[in-house]
Amino acid sequence: MSESRIYTKLGDDGSTGLLFGGRVSKADPLIDTLGSLDETVAVLGMARASTSDQVLVARILRIQRDLFVAAADLAANPHARDRLVPEVSLVIASMVARTESLIDELMAQRPLRPVFIVPGANPTSAALDLARTTVRRAERHLVVCQAQSDAGQPPNPHVLAYLNRVSDLLYVLARHAAGDHEEPLSHEATGGG
Repeated sequence: MSESRIYTKLGDDGSTGLLFGGRVSKADPLIDTLGSLDETVAVLGMARASTSDQVLVARILRIQRDLFVAAADLAANPHARDRLVPEVSLVIASMVARTESLIDELMAQRPLRPVFIVPGANPTSAALDLARTTVRRAERHLVVCQAQSDAGQPPNPHVLAYLNRVSDLLYVLARHAAGDHEEPLSHEATGGG
C-alpha cells in the first residue's frame, strides 16, 4: 500500500506549479490574484454554511464553482491555453452575461437603498460582504498582472470583467441576505434625523 502525501516539496524553492505544466514564483502578482480567489471561495463557503435559504445556497455554490473556472483560466500555462475548456477552465463572455442577468433580476426584486451600509446584519450577509472585498482584491491584483503582461501573454479579459461583476453580485446578495436589518453608515449621511 503506497502512502499518499499532501506535500510535494516542489514549492520549497518559492515557486508554484501552473495548470498544464510550468512553474512561476510565488511572488508573482498572478499568485496574489489566485490567493485572493482561493480566499473568496473559502469565505463564500462560510456564507453558504451559515444560511438555510436553499436558493441562496445554490447561487453561492454557482459563484464558487465559477471562481474555480476563473482560477484555472489564470493558472494555465500560457503555452497550453488551447487545452482550456469553456466554463470548466476558461472564462467566456456568457459567464459575465449570466452574472449581469442575475444582478438585474435581484435588483428588480429588491432595489438597493441609496445609503452606505455597515456590514454585519447577520453572519451570511457579513460573509458575503467579506467575499466581495476579497474578490475586489483579486481584481486589483489581476490589473497589475495585465499591466505587467507586456513581456508575456495578457490574462483573458473576460476574467477581469467576470470578477468585476461578481463583486457587484456579492454586494447585492449581501443586501438580500440582510433583509431589512442593516444599519446605514450614519443618520446624517442618509439625511435621517
